[in-house]
Amino acid sequence: MKRSALISDIIFAFFVAFLCTLFLFRYLGIGLFSAILLSVVCGGLTAAATAAFLQSKRKTVFLKRSDEAQKEKLLFHLACLSDEEKTDFFLRRLQTENSTAKRFGKLRLYTDENFYLLHFGFAPVNPDEVLAFSRLKTGKEKVVLCSKIEEQAYALAERLQMRILTGNEVYAYLKDNDALPAKYTGEETPEKKRKRRFELWFSRKNAKPFLVAAALTLLSALFSPFPYYYVLFGGIFLAASVLIRIFGCK
Repeated sequence: MKRSALISDIIFAFFVAFLCTLFLFRYLGIGLFSAILLSVVCGGLTAAATAAFLQSKRKTVFLKRSDEAQKEKLLFHLACLSDEEKTDFFLRRLQTENSTAKRFGKLRLYTDENFYLLHFGFAPVNPDEVLAFSRLKTGKEKVVLCSKIEEQAYALAERLQMRILTGNEVYAYLKDNDALPAKYTGEETPEKKRKRRFELWFSRKNAKPFLVAAALTLLSALFSPFPYYYVLFGGIFLAASVLIRIFGCK
């Protein structure tokens, strides 16, 4: 929610509460001055409650968006890892105080209670992959960890009494256990980010806006009683446009 919209909603809530309580107090026979004073208090309390509610809602939405972005980074990171790296990643993170995770080949792990199949790629799990995993002979509960799964494959897994944990559940588990990666594949380093911003600010394409600003500012000097101000800043804009055009990044 934008700041202006937030303030507008708070003001709106204040006046609604003020008007409603004002007419109520006057109907009850309270004097005009006292009714206005009490209505202002009621309006202020309503506005404060509205502000607290909207701020809480705004924070919740922000956290949801932040989590969604981080989840997408995690799934992209896992999809880019090799099968061996995916296996090692979850081997370390499935270790608990009461259960030890062990390897059963690439993309397959087991603990005392569960047998896991890892499937993190850009394509969803299909029914054939679920069926192949179901043929594995084990007394443990079979669990598929994946980014996403086809509806038909999900229905088949439920029918075969297999548990499916998709991207949302995997992200929540890793986050709750402080097991998210320290660095994600494809994530910009601070140095690269600063370099990209520098190239964006000093791109040669920015010479044109500076030139237009210089032209308008210098033209304004012809009609202003204080031309030196416009000449000074027009000259600065003009010099900036020339420097950026010559030395700016492509």
